Amino acid sequence: METARELGVPDKRICTIAAQVEGVPAANGATATPSDLAELARLVATGEIRMPIAATFPVDKIREATELQAARHVRGKIVIAL
Repeated sequence: METARELGVPDKRICTIAAQVEGVPAANGATATPSDLAELARLVATGEIRMPIAATFPVDKIREATELQAARHVRGKIVIAL
């Protein structure tokens, strides 16, 4: 991790990069258990953590939503309304 910091990688990106290394487990929603997700939902519902919404798109605009997310300049979550 110190090497990544020395290279100027922001802390919030280190986990994403580390997940590409064999033997390093990814820490993201793909590995979350149902109880992990329930705890996150509880924390959001009680206001203990905030989940900023950057943009909301109707499902027929999913291409635009994906392009926005892929640009990696979004500050918050992208929501797709079904």
